[in-house]
Amino acid sequence: MVENKDMPSNDELLTMAIEDALNEMGEPTLEIVNNKLFQEYRCSLLDCVEHPDYLANVLKQTFGYAHVVIIKKIKKNIGEFASEKPVEEFIRVLSR
Repeated sequence: MVENKDMPSNDELLTMAIEDALNEMGEPTLEIVNNKLFQEYRCSLLDCVEHPDYLANVLKQTFGYAHVVIIKKIKKNIGEFASEKPVEEFIRVLSR
């Protein structure tokens, strides 16, 4: 199978969906989450695709119950991509 270098990977698409959801919450939200991820786990949003628990913990610690709104926005941004098994698992872990 030939890969199209111009097409983002599934991990990149998921990361963009997360970034968009955080940006929808307001300007500093993405920066706050990125900073906390780095401080606590030495990782980035892209790393959270493999470790959704990191993102879940940061969202809960930072936003309390409002983290539910961010997760809903992430699900909305993922769209039809959400039916893929790895993405389903990501959302399941994030929603715990």
